[in-house]
Amino acid sequence: MYSTLLFDMDGTLIDSAAGVYTSLRHAMESVGVTPIRCDEIRHFLGSALDDVLSQRYGFKPALISRIHEVYLRHYREKGLYETIPAPGMVALTARLRERGFRLGIATCKPWELCAPTLETCGFSDCFDAVAGSYHNGVPEEKSAVIREALRLLACPPEEAVMIGDRSADVLGAKACGLSCIGLELCGYAEPNELTQAGAAAVAHSAQELEMILTSGTLEAGNL
Repeated sequence: MYSTLLFDMDGTLIDSAAGVYTSLRHAMESVGVTPIRCDEIRHFLGSALDDVLSQRYGFKPALISRIHEVYLRHYREKGLYETIPAPGMVALTARLRERGFRLGIATCKPWELCAPTLETCGFSDCFDAVAGSYHNGVPEEKSAVIREALRLLACPPEEAVMIGDRSADVLGAKACGLSCIGLELCGYAEPNELTQAGAAAVAHSAQELEMILTSGTLEAGNL
């Protein structure tokens, strides 16, 4: 059985849509560009902010840098506190820790925001390592934060499985030699996004995820 579980944050452990939207809209208005609509926020959840602004909206690096700076400042002060836990995940992570799993976080969210977000959402101190971006030289890139989580945990890739809600989680895990279980809780992903990316399994609730993780069929290398 896999001994170590790596969790994404946004859309997996937490629902940050409201706060991200508030802060991103403020940032875009502050630099004089048309802000995104509410229904567009899904593109930014679970993906690197700079990549979305560049690839989807065609913004230039200088403008992206300005938006990012204002966004982070506003999010630290206000947006973060609009975050809520994803349904059932606070209790599930506690139960998984009691069962003997080692739990880690691998997120593109800036590392400095991870601890206050977990505290705001009521997660107990059950994570053995938190790997986020812009810490220890780790860029805002999924495979990079997964590798950092494995390093912090001194865990070989074959002993860990990734759990996330977007194709970036699946592809990042593959790049690091891990399988990935998809989790559709907050509705951030496009239809069939996780399956098409190659998720080994897809859960639609915390309860279903727990069944996959504790059923006895989750043998290392079998996903």
